[in-house]
Amino acid sequence: MRHVLPPILSPLCAMEGRSIAVFTVNAFTAEPFAGNPASVCLLEDPSAPDVLLQGIAAQMNHSETAFVTRLSEGDQFDTADTFRLRWFTPTTEVKLCGHGTMAAAAVLFKVVGNKQPQLTFVTRWELRLTAVRDEDRIELELPLNAPQPVPAERFAQLAAAVCGQLPVVESQLSEETGKLLLRLEDSCTVRQLEELKPEVGQLPRLHDGSEVRGVIVTLKDGGKFDFQSRYFAPWVGIPEDPVTGSAHTVLAPYWARQLDSDRLWARQCSARAGQLGLAVDWDRQRVLVYGEAVVVLQGKLRIP
Repeated sequence: MRHVLPPILSPLCAMEGRSIAVFTVNAFTAEPFAGNPASVCLLEDPSAPDVLLQGIAAQMNHSETAFVTRLSEGDQFDTADTFRLRWFTPTTEVKLCGHGTMAAAAVLFKVVGNKQPQLTFVTRWELRLTAVRDEDRIELELPLNAPQPVPAERFAQLAAAVCGQLPVVESQLSEETGKLLLRLEDSCTVRQLEELKPEVGQLPRLHDGSEVRGVIVTLKDGGKFDFQSRYFAPWVGIPEDPVTGSAHTVLAPYWARQLDSDRLWARQCSARAGQLGLAVDWDRQRVLVYGEAVVVLQGKLRIP
């Protein structure tokens, strides 16, 4: 399989005529056609310009594309334990992407054959994220982004556009991530959340993205899962993200407090759906996010 980039990008870098290893990985699922698909590119050239990376992400057209580079020239993808990692949506770069991190780790562990017990990813914003393989499961350690309550009227228009007639009983905002958490009344059902059809195209017209760049809608489950959620982020080019690791860095501390439990089992009930295990470490301000990932596509992306 080969993807070809638009010719307009080729004069912008010294990579002309080369190819890049590219993979599609479904994260937070053990099924081949569920979970959240991410593209993963292993970059031999760490100097690839941002315009090229953004062009690749637009071409792949997944919610995020992860770009993995080696930390130093002597490192190898199959033996190193630390890498640089960046994520791009089809329209912009983002500071944190959980499922893209899991996808990158899955490629290194399962396809490349890296045998390191733990991988560390250093981001452009100097976050250090870790991934550990535990048989079929991958465990990520991500920053904790606890939200804080905000008055309901502050984002009432957004809540109405996303939730429609479903009653919202609490609004909280994670300023660090720009994620607005809307909790539905406990009388609401998972089916109602699954059938929710928000006016996603209206959201950027209702708010300019200065405070909110994504909206989480969540409810208490009480069955197999502790809570369920959906996530919408048209401000960064993602109408709905199927299963969102970064959203759970906000959801985990919220529900840990609500349910008085630092260990949680969650489901993101988008059409593709996915499951996540969560463990909150308040002392270190970290959250462990774990699940499975399936590599479904492998090929070369040709730079014309």
